[in-house]
Amino acid sequence: MKKILTIAVREYRAMVGTKAFLISIIMMPILMLGSLFAMELMKQVSDTKERKIAVIDHSGFLYEELKSAARNRNQLLEQAFTSADSNDSIPDLPGVSPERYSLESIDTQTVTDELKIHLSERVRQQQLYAFIEIPRDVLSTRLTSKNKVRFYSQDSSLSQARNWVEETLSNAVRKRREQESGISSSLLRKIKKTGQRVPIVGQGLMSRTATGEVETAAEKEVMAAIFLPLGVMMLMFMVIFMASQPMLESVLEEKSQRIAEVLLGSANPFQLMMGKLLGTVGGSLTIFGIYLFGAYSMAGYRGWTDLVPLGLIPWFLVFQVVGVFFYASIFLAVGASVTQLKEAQSMLLPVWMMLMLPLFIWFVIVQDPLSSLSVGISLFPPATPTTMMLRMATGQSIPLWQPILGLVLTLLSTLLIVVLAGRIFRVGILWQGKTPKVRELLKWAVVGH
Repeated sequence: MKKILTIAVREYRAMVGTKAFLISIIMMPILMLGSLFAMELMKQVSDTKERKIAVIDHSGFLYEELKSAARNRNQLLEQAFTSADSNDSIPDLPGVSPERYSLESIDTQTVTDELKIHLSERVRQQQLYAFIEIPRDVLSTRLTSKNKVRFYSQDSSLSQARNWVEETLSNAVRKRREQESGISSSLLRKIKKTGQRVPIVGQGLMSRTATGEVETAAEKEVMAAIFLPLGVMMLMFMVIFMASQPMLESVLEEKSQRIAEVLLGSANPFQLMMGKLLGTVGGSLTIFGIYLFGAYSMAGYRGWTDLVPLGLIPWFLVFQVVGVFFYASIFLAVGASVTQLKEAQSMLLPVWMMLMLPLFIWFVIVQDPLSSLSVGISLFPPATPTTMMLRMATGQSIPLWQPILGLVLTLLSTLLIVVLAGRIFRVGILWQGKTPKVRELLKWAVVGH
């Protein structure tokens, strides 16, 4: 153990004690923003789903308008997906996931804070997707906080259903205003007002505090709903990348300069490998600490500290440690098997694709963190650390069994990878000559020689 810790300290100092480390700390967040353009590649991914929405209609007439529009929309979708050219039959559906809507009317005589809390709980339990409250004076052309339609859901800022409700209600209210305005000399002055859209405020769900008070749901900012989960995912990606890449370069350098042979004279391959991995994990925790301090300081300066998901830090640390062990072991095994960096890069291409998979579909996952696609990718061990953090940072109620199962699967996969990588490292670190083929690496991993 003393030898392992000595190697770990040496590896840690070699990782964080260079100018390149400081430069990469600054440059990586800038470079990673390029992934914003990758979301355009996922526009063809579609998963038709049904959204159940409760409607509290104080106006007395808009629920029927919504119900009729939902029925027409559902029929249109049914025809579109049963036709031969279904992809061209769906007119202007926002986002990438066509949705069917099922509406439930709520008696306005029973509306209280308790009822709204009950509806919020139904949303959290996925019995409802959202609930809407339409004010009595929605026809008023003077905008106030009292005549705004409120849309309560866990993803109200990015919801396609919210956009559909806003469009449908705006059309219905505009027609009713035109009917009530009549034909008169004042018609031209009223055209602008009658064409006014019905404002919908995206809100979080309601709850009751420990003291029994009703906690008012805050309005959700669209930019925060998009970029906060993205930032958490990118932080996980950068930590894993910046910890794993130096491992490859370190092993290559020690092998090419015959330093590894000297080290193996004082420690066995297992001690050398575990020391390197522990040092790399320590370096990754340092990277996380620097970024967390910087992000929280900036949020404090801008007054955004309430947006920092401090509750995710324990989950982040656990997934980070497991993810670094997983990928650093692979990089270590590859570095021990080759003699040149270009050879390692070609062998690591499939590994990079697995690590970068969530970056290509992050916007699809943020839009619907509870979809089968999101759940499936977050339970795929190579993508679990980044995808699970992305889903949990959206603020939606992710069932607890999913991050636990994801962690268990990743732990088991990491244990297997570490064992296999250890066998490859034991043989490859002293291997000289031509680069072994993949078949030979698999033989080393399974047989051990």
